Amino acid sequence: MLLGNMLLALTWAALQSEFSLFTLFTGHVLGYVILVALVRGGVLAPSPYIGRVHRVIGLAGHFLYELVRANIRLALDVATPRFQMKPGIVAVPLDATEDGQILLLTMLINTTPGSVALDVSPDRKTLYVHVMYMDSPDAAREEIKQGFERRVLDVLG
Repeated sequence: MLLGNMLLALTWAALQSEFSLFTLFTGHVLGYVILVALVRGGVLAPSPYIGRVHRVIGLAGHFLYELVRANIRLALDVATPRFQMKPGIVAVPLDATEDGQILLLTMLINTTPGSVALDVSPDRKTLYVHVMYMDSPDAAREEIKQGFERRVLDVLG
């Protein structure tokens, strides 16, 4: 299915007579929409590729949402005279077991302002995270598990 999507992207670029990154990206998106329509129409057999792309888009959307939210919260905190920070370290039990899953999870946490993944336990079952705005350890833990970790497992699991 990925190969078909790439071929549709190349076909689109050839029809446009321009092999730029933008044209190939546009062709890839249009090709994906065509493949989804063909699968839903029963012309092509269902493929895991279709669902995985949806999950990757969901993870990227959630990351962008968290990134914007964290930046706004941090900017407002810096701009106001009273600090709202309640820093703390929380231990997050991991459902992620593979190195790639743990790596992607820690990268997403570290890239989001206000949180830093500090360490992973030797048995790789617990992730220690410094959180700048912690209402409660359970809430911070649940936000990480239901936000980033669930989506990382959906994409890489």
